Amino acid sequence: MAKLDVSIIEVIDKMVREGESEEKIIRTLKDLGVEPNKAKKLLLLGQADTFSLLKGEIKKIVRGEMEEEKPVLKKFIEEEAMGSADTMRQELTKAVISDLRVYEKDITGQSQTFQEQIQQNINRVNDLNERVKVKLNELGEAVRDVQVDMDEVKVKGLGSRNRIISTILWILGLVFGVMVAGNFVLVSGQPITIDSLILMTIMALLSVTMLFVATVI
Repeated sequence: MAKLDVSIIEVIDKMVREGESEEKIIRTLKDLGVEPNKAKKLLLLGQADTFSLLKGEIKKIVRGEMEEEKPVLKKFIEEEAMGSADTMRQELTKAVISDLRVYEKDITGQSQTFQEQIQQNINRVNDLNERVKVKLNELGEAVRDVQVDMDEVKVKGLGSRNRIISTILWILGLVFGVMVAGNFVLVSGQPITIDSLILMTIMALLSVTMLFVATVI
């Protein structure tokens, strides 16, 4: 490139930087002996160089501002990350507490049900005791009646018949006793239901009553 072209480009670059109008730049170039077409091309070239320089300066400015704002951005990102972590931690804690409350409610409900079952069994045992007492009183009265009848029979001299009845009662009493013992052996090591306990109690009472009556005949 000739020295004159370099000088002309410098003039164009200076005038562009100074914000001169396109017409004034072309007119100046004509005064310097540059043809109109070439003047326009040189003007475009000068504007392109100026735009490239402008882009470079803008990049520098943006880069500098980003470097200045980098600590602030870093702090902002860290704060946002910590805030998100705290939020997630709180949500997780709430979820765990909610699950624990549901589990506690289920356990409490099961415990109440178990206590209700125990109370029902206690009530049934108390009822069994009352029923046993009633049966014992009834059996006691029956034994006394039988004993009175046997005394009357003895008075009437029916000794052989009494011995037969006594033997039968002994056998029946022993049979009931063996059945009760057999039931205890069968249910040993297993939970005994209230119904089974009532049945064995009645059989035991019958066995004792029959053996007692057999002794008084």
